[in-house]
Amino acid sequence: MHGLPVSEGVAFGHALRLKKEPITVPLTGCEDASKCFDMLEKAMHQSVEDLKKLKEKAAKKLSASDLEIFDAHIQMTTDIEIIKAVKNRIQNDHEHPAKAYQTVSQEFQTMFEAMDDPYFKERATDIKDVAYRVLTYLVGKTPQDLGMLSRPTVIIADDLTPSDTASLDLDFVAGFVTRTGGYTSHTAIMARSLSIPAIAGVKDALEIPSDALIFLDAYNGDIFINPTASEKRTLTQKLEKELAFKETLKAYVDLSTTKDKHPVLTYANIGSPADLPLALSQKALGIGLFRTEFLFMDAPEAPSLDAQIKAYEAVFKAFKTVIVRTLDIGGDKQLPYLKMPHEENPFLGHRAIRLCFEEIDLFKTQLQAILIAGCVTDHVKIMFPMIARVDEVIKAKGLLDEVKKALDVAKTPYQKNIEIGIMIEIPAAALNTEAFCEHVDFFSIGTNDLIQYTYAADRMNQKVSYLYEPLDPTLLRLIDHVVKAAKKKGKDVGVCGEMAADPVAAQILIGLGIDELSMSAGSLTKVRYALHQKTILQHQAIAEKALLQKDALSVKQLFQ
Repeated sequence: MHGLPVSEGVAFGHALRLKKEPITVPLTGCEDASKCFDMLEKAMHQSVEDLKKLKEKAAKKLSASDLEIFDAHIQMTTDIEIIKAVKNRIQNDHEHPAKAYQTVSQEFQTMFEAMDDPYFKERATDIKDVAYRVLTYLVGKTPQDLGMLSRPTVIIADDLTPSDTASLDLDFVAGFVTRTGGYTSHTAIMARSLSIPAIAGVKDALEIPSDALIFLDAYNGDIFINPTASEKRTLTQKLEKELAFKETLKAYVDLSTTKDKHPVLTYANIGSPADLPLALSQKALGIGLFRTEFLFMDAPEAPSLDAQIKAYEAVFKAFKTVIVRTLDIGGDKQLPYLKMPHEENPFLGHRAIRLCFEEIDLFKTQLQAILIAGCVTDHVKIMFPMIARVDEVIKAKGLLDEVKKALDVAKTPYQKNIEIGIMIEIPAAALNTEAFCEHVDFFSIGTNDLIQYTYAADRMNQKVSYLYEPLDPTLLRLIDHVVKAAKKKGKDVGVCGEMAADPVAAQILIGLGIDELSMSAGSLTKVRYALHQKTILQHQAIAEKALLQKDALSVKQLFQ
């Protein structure tokens, strides 16, 4: 079989097909509404406790940003609108709690599935996962325990929910195969975080028999079922080569130079202080992207000034260089305590710096916390996201100046040695880089959004995924324009999107003159290995050739 490789690697294991049994809800009615309400409350309480335990278990393996999905599921379990609708059916229609909950949850699933925005479509899957757990308790059963694996196992499923993944004994999980999903599905994101090979979009995945011996080649998307002796020898050699390569990588954990010892700044992306241990263990040279929005998304209300100061201080103390991105909410990230009405095109709408200009108190509090926490470090780097025009930078810096003046009046100590940067993720900003140089100290290219805005292709939408191609020469020329314009004015340029974590793309980026690459900590060693295989002149030569190619395939062939 063949599918979409969403987490690279190779693996052997016995198939375990996950199939959730359908829940049959009682057809009996509800004679005592108060008792039925109690049943509902108990089932939701048990579900929330389950999710908390699963999050605690997953915290040993996943980053803080990945764990955020469990908080979202807890919020869905206790959603006021859903509970209200279920209780109305119990009270007015005398339905059994399980029947009422099933009907309401399906209505919400249908509503989200009908939305055009792919992000909201994916939330339908989350509601389905939450509803299955609650319904299991409402009919007097207990959710399946997947934590008793005893041999290398390849998990086969329609799709894996976060709670499915967290409940697995990950020491024995060799790989994932799913019928649905894509590169941005929860399964894919978690698989990459856990370094587990995964292949998605396999149409006939559920036809794979349990206990079959499976070999995954998650570089090419190939799945071998019960391979022959000859195939097994070939595939085993491939697995041994993969394991040997992993051993080779260990020598590059703290080697961040090209072959001729030209230094390369390799930084880590983090979402909270909880991500620091992994970044430190992988010898990150700094934090190139501190996604501060996760501090705001993990609670039912905005984090206090003191809570933010504490979080920023922890990161500043751990690394000398930290680039703090201000609140980037909107698009695919929502806050329950802000009024954020539905938008037809949320990625093109009221998000990031645009939202901060409206929620000025929230924005100023964050800036204040960053400045005060900065007292524990030599300097602070603040980066504004989603900048399209120069006047937005001027406005953001004006608000920062107001915060500084207020701190001066209050005689509150703060870090005055500040560098200001912006994300280059909108083509208009990329093309106007030289004009921005007068107002900023550095740039960081957010390739995830730059790609989707350049090609008008939603990166969450599988149907246009063919347009999401980091090695397309048009994109490389746009990045080259940014670098040359910035260098002309003596400004540094980094890359903090997923492109930085691609060993091939990283070589081109360094060749184009990018000063630093920031990525998930788990990708640092592979990128360092790739960069060390060539001299800086060789990287530059191949980058120049890449700019002249006609398509991404031609670029990839330069590395064969």
